[in-house]
Amino acid sequence: MSKKKNIIDCSLLDMHKYSKDAFQYLYDKLTDKGFKRAYVAKDRPINAVTGILWDITQEDDEVTKIIEGMDKIDNIKAESSKSRLEKIANTWIKKAYREYFVNGYKISRSLFVKFTKNIFEPKSEENRKQLEAASKKLFDKTYNTYRNRQHRITNSDKFNELVARYPKLNIDKAYRYAIVSGKFNLNADDIEEFEYILKFALSKKEDSNKKNQYYMLKKV
Repeated sequence: MSKKKNIIDCSLLDMHKYSKDAFQYLYDKLTDKGFKRAYVAKDRPINAVTGILWDITQEDDEVTKIIEGMDKIDNIKAESSKSRLEKIANTWIKKAYREYFVNGYKISRSLFVKFTKNIFEPKSEENRKQLEAASKKLFDKTYNTYRNRQHRITNSDKFNELVARYPKLNIDKAYRYAIVSGKFNLNADDIEEFEYILKFALSKKEDSNKKNQYYMLKKV
């Protein structure tokens, strides 16, 4: 498996929070008799932890397949393994959602297919049909993923409390876009961070400057 270097390296702390089912799958695979590694020993747990992490970072073929199995359970995919068309679909639909939220423009599958044709420029009728089919399928999958993520916000008590605290602001639309952009998820910590950003944006600049000056004087 060829290693692809990201422009921004990620820490282990940035990794996806796998479900219990995914971790059970990992445990079953690592404890299987067919998984042969010198570091797998009951009396050396630290060796096992560091060993498996090393194999993951070095993209060992056998371990990579295990991690891909975990990804499949959680319905995610490593960024480095995404095709060019998948990355184009993600970027295009994110921008389309932005136009939808700002100007009310429709998120059109036909426009996306036309966009991909302009990029890939299929040379034959067969290639054109293949690209159209792949683009439509990928559009539906990506669009539905983003739509389902947004629809879950109405079931969050924490989010509904946030909306109630700011009745004059369109919190619903703002947070939906925050989810689509990939900057926020629907959890208590992210909702709290989002509210802090709101408070900073709504606060008067003069008051903020005074508080900063007071803090600096007190610190000195």
